[in-house]
Amino acid sequence: MDELNIALVGCGGMAGAHVEGYRDLYVRGLRVFKIKATCDVSEENARNKAQAIEFFQNSKPKVYTKLGDLLKNEDLDAVDICLPHNLHHSVAIECLKRGIHVIVEKPMAITMRAAKQMIDESKKSSKTLAVAENYRWEPKQRAFWWAIQKGLIGEPRIVLWTATSWGPKPWGWREDKLMAGGSWVFDGGVHWADLDRYQLGREAVEVFAATHTFDPVKDGVKVTVDDMTMAIVKYENNVYAQWLWTRATPAKGMWTHIIYGSKAALSDDGLQIQKEEGRVETQSVNSLTYSMRKDMPPEEVERFFPKGSTNTVATELYDFYSSIVNKRKPEVDAAEGYKDMAIPLGFYESALLGRTVKIREVEELKLEGYQKEINENLGL
Repeated sequence: MDELNIALVGCGGMAGAHVEGYRDLYVRGLRVFKIKATCDVSEENARNKAQAIEFFQNSKPKVYTKLGDLLKNEDLDAVDICLPHNLHHSVAIECLKRGIHVIVEKPMAITMRAAKQMIDESKKSSKTLAVAENYRWEPKQRAFWWAIQKGLIGEPRIVLWTATSWGPKPWGWREDKLMAGGSWVFDGGVHWADLDRYQLGREAVEVFAATHTFDPVKDGVKVTVDDMTMAIVKYENNVYAQWLWTRATPAKGMWTHIIYGSKAALSDDGLQIQKEEGRVETQSVNSLTYSMRKDMPPEEVERFFPKGSTNTVATELYDFYSSIVNKRKPEVDAAEGYKDMAIPLGFYESALLGRTVKIREVEELKLEGYQKEINENLGL
């Protein structure tokens, strides 16, 4: 089994999940990566991740605080980028130019223009550019995809996404539009967009949204992103999604993800099928996942869950590895990551203009009003 030399660039919070993903692969015998180095402006963060990697890899990655030094001194096949959003494009492009494969945490970039530059460089270098979009690798979400493909809910109709919480304290760089690009509805919204597109098998056509910042100052910190977004997404063939995300709602939190079809619904309760006389028949998520595994060819089950892994970061990292050695596109490549970004960024463009926005307007860079300030700050 070929081994790829890789470096972890960015050693903050999400990098911990990546380290655990590498460990999961390693203990399952999938020792396909040699983590040669860690890099972060915080030497302490880089050292901590290197020590955690040494524990299972039996060799300690070198520690760097400057990307230039890392790229100059290490012979790398790939890099794993876990940086703040505003740094994704510049670091990815620099690595691609040097002939290095890249997997980058979502969102792929901070604006559509930045993401397009990444795609252009990936094509020019002929190197893999994958997006770490781990939600779709969760067994439950795979089972939902399978159920829809099998027609178990009938024709898809409506998707509901709700996440309400209370966040009175500032959330670091994620409160800064120029670093984060937007609120969690962009940061995590690409997850929701990716699941909608993947599970429904349909592309978004248009969006309409309203955004607001109820708490513009938190503990003396100025907040320059929204803390509430309500949106409607219209997908192909008249499928609709309703999104509500906010961290400005005290006392009563809520989490909802429901996919309604013409004869059944999918949610955390499992598959609920509408029967005659108002009776509802329920198949649990675990049972649904078992049915999927039993129905699918063994090689497809192995692709979804290599060596039985259900660690979503481990499985996306293994897919990245497999795409490189087998010379195929990763499941979530740059084109997928680009389309995922267009939906939540379309919300911001819609809210600014006060009208429905066509997704192609966002993807073709015809609407960049909300993104203009960010692009100018980045010199794009």
